[in-house]
Amino acid sequence: MKKILSFIAIVLCMVMTFSFVACNSNDGGENPPDDYTRPSNANVDNSFTVTSKTLVAYFSKTNTTKGVAEKIRELSGADIFEIERKEPYPSAYTPTTEVAKEEKDNNARPELATYLPDEAIAEYDTIILGFPIWWHTAPMAVLSFLNYYDLSGKTIYTFATSGGSPISESTADIRSNTKATVNEGRLFNRSDENTIRNWLDGLGLIATLEQPSNPNDNESNDSTEIIPPQDDLPSEKGAGVLVVYFSATGSTKRVAEYIADATGGDMFELVPVDPYTGADLNYNNSSSRVSREHNDVSLRNIELTNTAVANWADYDTVFIGYPIWWGIAAWPVNNFIKDNDFTGKTVIPFATSASSGLGQSGMLLAEMAGTGNWLAGQRFSSGTSEKTVLDWLSALKVL
Repeated sequence: MKKILSFIAIVLCMVMTFSFVACNSNDGGENPPDDYTRPSNANVDNSFTVTSKTLVAYFSKTNTTKGVAEKIRELSGADIFEIERKEPYPSAYTPTTEVAKEEKDNNARPELATYLPDEAIAEYDTIILGFPIWWHTAPMAVLSFLNYYDLSGKTIYTFATSGGSPISESTADIRSNTKATVNEGRLFNRSDENTIRNWLDGLGLIATLEQPSNPNDNESNDSTEIIPPQDDLPSEKGAGVLVVYFSATGSTKRVAEYIADATGGDMFELVPVDPYTGADLNYNNSSSRVSREHNDVSLRNIELTNTAVANWADYDTVFIGYPIWWGIAAWPVNNFIKDNDFTGKTVIPFATSASSGLGQSGMLLAEMAGTGNWLAGQRFSSGTSEKTVLDWLSALKVL
């Protein structure tokens, strides 16, 4: 009996050991590579002038994160430094995603174009670190910056440009790659001065009149653009994309999130005042809510909690998502369509269903709207993959 118990104990120990290793396997940025060494011929900018105790360090692919970083610099009086990969990422979208994914999978630390002198970094007490979210975390170039320096005793506040994806995994990876004290910061959907000011004010980092001007300043670009979500895809896409959706079971919501993540779009959920329950959605029950609404058109006027989109005029492209109900768009979207003017906008419907096609659902919504340039749209299966959605977006040339 003792031998059996001993054998079981050994097996359990082996299982626990294996589980620990598996759970802590480094699949991209969790910890510095074991063989990391500083680049031997690093390009150090010895001309950089320190004027503050705070540094804004940021990585930006197409200047949208840069817009937020420069607004933070303006409001805080901090110095600013752009983290740039020595070998620039491809200019095209898809190749960039592939390179970024390979770096993450290999836990790579790409060499940077420029580094700050150690003496300059030593002068800073606080670093505000910004980046888009790529493949769930910060781009590996950001970790290259962190691994290059000993940041012991410093405080880091993170910020990311994302439409809704969490910053927590990025912050956790950053925390694992530095000896600094890392505080999870903010996601920004827009480079909105009031939002940024309120955040900095809460951190006690708003500039006072006595703070000196920054000789490292450059002219900033217009920072009112939409800041795209970067979770899963390394693209800072352009402004003007809105993803509107009604989702009864979560399938349409998932596709909407894929689209928003890839395009940098904002999201707007259509929520019925009287939400649908699981019993309401039982299409096989002739007495269920959707069955009664299907059979009686007068019951399809579904009141929504909100149909007015803030800054509606700013959006040039609007995706409209819905499940297919009896061959047409789920009717909770109807009041949104009726309540908004789509003039001058490109409208792209998308739908989810277990088997039904898109049919005439998009065309019927276009007729209901009476305005806008409506495209043909696409139907996705309930469990469609992100890649399928991205392939469709690429074909539409919106990426």
